[in-house]
Amino acid sequence: LARVTRWLFLSVIPLGLPAALQIAAEFWAPFIGHSRMGILAVQLLTLVAIWLLGSRSAGSSASIQTLIAVLVVLLVAAIWWGGEINPTHIAWPALSAVSWPNTFDSLAVMFWCFVGLEAFAHLSTEFRNPERDFPRALMIGMLIAGIVYWGCTVAILQLNVYGSDIPPTSLLLSIVADLFASQWIYWAACLVGYLACFASVNIYTQGFARLVWSQAAPGSRLGRLSRAQVPLSALSAVVLCSMVCCLLIYWLSLPLATLIVYANGIFVLVYLLCMLAGCRLLKGRARLMA
Repeated sequence: LARVTRWLFLSVIPLGLPAALQIAAEFWAPFIGHSRMGILAVQLLTLVAIWLLGSRSAGSSASIQTLIAVLVVLLVAAIWWGGEINPTHIAWPALSAVSWPNTFDSLAVMFWCFVGLEAFAHLSTEFRNPERDFPRALMIGMLIAGIVYWGCTVAILQLNVYGSDIPPTSLLLSIVADLFASQWIYWAACLVGYLACFASVNIYTQGFARLVWSQAAPGSRLGRLSRAQVPLSALSAVVLCSMVCCLLIYWLSLPLATLIVYANGIFVLVYLLCMLAGCRLLKGRARLMA
């Protein structure tokens, strides 16, 4: 079962990482147009940037991740300020107005938003005190992500940009364009949107590299660390695999929705196995929670 779980995690790489890269690349559309070749080029260059960042120490990556998180929160705060959104004015929908088929479609997207948050469990060796620091980092990460997602949702609903012909990845950009007349602010929003996706793909890629390194056969090249104490060979293998898959997806014209469903299905199985392990290993209230 441990071996099956490892392979389930790694099987996210072929379609899960390219899906996240595709969403990230869409934020460059205002600069390069919606050319499929241009979007593919951004995906490949993003993977190169992740490899360069991952070849340095883990501390460098952590500092950049923190900076990106601050920029994302500032962007959402600026949208609330520009749109004069007040929590007391939020119109909560009546239960009778809810379309349940649409709700379940939305839940699938919401699941995709949070899925993989546990990927940095593979980076637990980087924590000074994993037993103490890992749960804290997980809870803080979930809290920040939840606040950002909720803030974006409120902005989209309050400013009435839902149900339009605008692609979902461009909704926040269209809000920024409407609220702020400055082209510079619009470009800054595009950059922050891209960096938010970059942060996600980066943590997935670094986590997968650590997983490959930890499971590699003793003495193999994949099981070695570089001078900076990073699994460079494992990282190169993950990045190379992602590049090949991005090219195949481009060639086969696979839709983004299909990639997301595939990744969601894998993580449902991973989480199920995690809960079963909890039921087997834990006792008392912890077992009930599992």
